Amino acid sequence: MISRAVRKAAVLVVLGIGTLLPLSGCSIGTSQAATPPGQVDPNNPLDVGTQVTQSQWGPVGPADRLMLVKVALAGAWELPSGEMAQTRTNNPAVRTAGQHLIMGHTMLNKMNVQIAQQLGVTIPTKPLPEQQGFLTNMQNAQPGIDFDRAFVGPLRDQHGSVYQLLSQVRAGTRNSLIRDFANQCMTTVLDHITVLEQTGLVNYSALPSPTAPPITPVTTAAQITSNNNSSIGVFIIAALMAGLAILVPIMRRGGGGKRRAGSAIPE
Repeated sequence: MISRAVRKAAVLVVLGIGTLLPLSGCSIGTSQAATPPGQVDPNNPLDVGTQVTQSQWGPVGPADRLMLVKVALAGAWELPSGEMAQTRTNNPAVRTAGQHLIMGHTMLNKMNVQIAQQLGVTIPTKPLPEQQGFLTNMQNAQPGIDFDRAFVGPLRDQHGSVYQLLSQVRAGTRNSLIRDFANQCMTTVLDHITVLEQTGLVNYSALPSPTAPPITPVTTAAQITSNNNSSIGVFIIAALMAGLAILVPIMRRGGGGKRRAGSAIPE
């Protein structure tokens, strides 16, 4: 027969595990429980929140939303840049680069708006202050070589940053719509990088070095799901270890008492 103390300890362990499981369960499964929507800054389009929503094409995580936002912001200032290049330069290569910007971002803007609507993502229509500053510098530059430098420098730098984000999202997204759009965006951005470099005005020494510390990775839906699913194991293991720590000493004491009683020497 199991002693009353052992039975009580077992009940306590079961109750303890039952208490921990709901806590661990909040980190598993659906996006609603795993990452409750938080407050975002409506004045900052780059604040895309941390929640993961569901769509018929797969989960939509922060990195997926950020990609759509970044593509919209790129079009908001790079397309006007291309238009200025048609009238403010004497360099045919700069004019050609501007034409590629116009064609590429006209196409991407149309696709981006449609995909954002399908996935329920709000995208900006105006450039960031920094991007507006690039446009202002181009407008204030003298036509010719001054404009060319104001045009090529920031555009080449920004395209490199966007390409990094696109490749990261493409590698980790679980959303098929985002995956296909990332493919198209990467093709277009690489084309823009190429034509900008063909102007001969890119200052490569000013570009971020590929050996520099990597940019802090954005969180994809895949990463959030993986991290959440792993947390349950930690809770269960902790509960089991705590239970064993309670049961083993009690069982040893109970067993030792019985042996002493059975081996008593009669008087």
